[in-house]
Amino acid sequence: MKISQGMKIIGKGWVQKPKGFRVKYQRHPDLTIEYTPGLDDGPLDSDIVAWRYAWKLYMSTKSDQDTVKEDEMVNITVVDTENNDINYYVTGMPKVYNQKN
Repeated sequence: MKISQGMKIIGKGWVQKPKGFRVKYQRHPDLTIEYTPGLDDGPLDSDIVAWRYAWKLYMSTKSDQDTVKEDEMVNITVVDTENNDINYYVTGMPKVYNQKN
């Protein structure tokens, strides 16, 4: 097999590195999905930076009450540019800050 043929096979089956990251969340009460940076802006280049930003959004808007307050950000997570969930870099597991349905 030629190298070019092998590279095509590898390219199809190999896990591709994400091109960038965004923080995805919903804002109460309408729960529409929003992204930071926005979809028209360039993505963040690091999942660690995205997760730290997600945590800061959560800490800045969370409510200590059982009810969700106006403009509280809920279901905060990190996604790649294809909108695929990115596992939390510390645990390698899925993570959602301020998870509410």
